[in-house]
Amino acid sequence: MSIHAITLSLPEALYQRANEAAQVTNRPLEQVLTQSIALSLPVLESDLSAAVRSELAVLPLLSDAKLWAIARSAMDKRKQARLQTLAETQKHRPLAPVEKAELGQLMEEAELVMLRKAEAYQLLARRGHIVFPNTEAPAR
Repeated sequence: MSIHAITLSLPEALYQRANEAAQVTNRPLEQVLTQSIALSLPVLESDLSAAVRSELAVLPLLSDAKLWAIARSAMDKRKQARLQTLAETQKHRPLAPVEKAELGQLMEEAELVMLRKAEAYQLLARRGHIVFPNTEAPAR
């Protein structure tokens, strides 16, 4: 693994936060910053396409509002219904090659939506948002 030296200009408030974290944890500032950057960037899984990796790599740069929009997004209802129909159909009979290809494409699309949502929720949680509030009443 090679190491690259860079010069980075930080706003005062961000520098202070990183410096305090370094002091509290008794670690060098460089190590704290490196770990912070590593934690804020998505893991680039080798089995993901380059396009998907690029899309996920951009998410940490988005505003909270854009991340919330992604987190709350859903697959198009018509596509969801078609996916469900094809999945149910294959329980009762073999799918035709065209149906099988369509099912595969719809499953990939659904997985991508879920992957985007999961990454958005993770980023929002790291930014201090409560992404899944406890809605249960406390036990008495």
